[in-house]
Amino acid sequence: MPMWFLVATFLAAIVGALFPFVRMWSERQLHLFVALAAGIFLGVAFLHILPRVAGNDYSGSANFMVLVGFLAILLIERVLLSQHERVCGHGCGHEHAVIGYATMIGLTIHSIADGLSLGVAMSDPSLGLPIFIAIVSHKAVDGFSLGTVFRLAQFKTRRSLFLLVLFSAVTPLAALLPLTISTKLSPFQIHLPVALAAGTFLYVATCDLVPEAFHENRGRIGSFIALLAGLTIMFAMTLVE
Repeated sequence: MPMWFLVATFLAAIVGALFPFVRMWSERQLHLFVALAAGIFLGVAFLHILPRVAGNDYSGSANFMVLVGFLAILLIERVLLSQHERVCGHGCGHEHAVIGYATMIGLTIHSIADGLSLGVAMSDPSLGLPIFIAIVSHKAVDGFSLGTVFRLAQFKTRRSLFLLVLFSAVTPLAALLPLTISTKLSPFQIHLPVALAAGTFLYVATCDLVPEAFHENRGRIGSFIALLAGLTIMFAMTLVE
């Protein structure tokens, strides 16, 4: 496996992730970023993950895992954390923290699947380069979305950078896993946790990012255009893949 494949995958994620942190963006600009990230998450779920898992699932298990992912974040954010806020008050700073960690977990699962795919594909020269291009093209977008959500969650810069470096390293490290591990798993077994990630993406996009992007009366047309732009980016990547 060419080492530069792994380095390029890592750098693409880092560059995209750091973009929301390179300067002080206005509140309106951040809302546009949030709308763009919402479109990206919806595109990842509906255009990338769900079509793949559906093709290897004939029992509805993948759809069940999508629902489990959605309900799990709903339980944590709207039930468990809301009870905690009643005790320590609304100023405890946990309103958006769960969004950041849920997004990190979901994208990490997706990145592990990407890494396994890349590692396996590298054994076939006819597949290795196309799959590398597909993965590296959306690593920057994934990193950008995660960085935007961290800004929304108001994580401290040091914590955000630490988590973003960890996230960027996931796909290259997963690609180094022994091929025997990935080849022993059927596509169905690999896709179940990815379907779980899709459920978290759907929740974060529809229940957190979209309301945040559109909660102001002004600028909603711009937010909608940014959301469509995110969807368009993910659709274009389906053509690349």
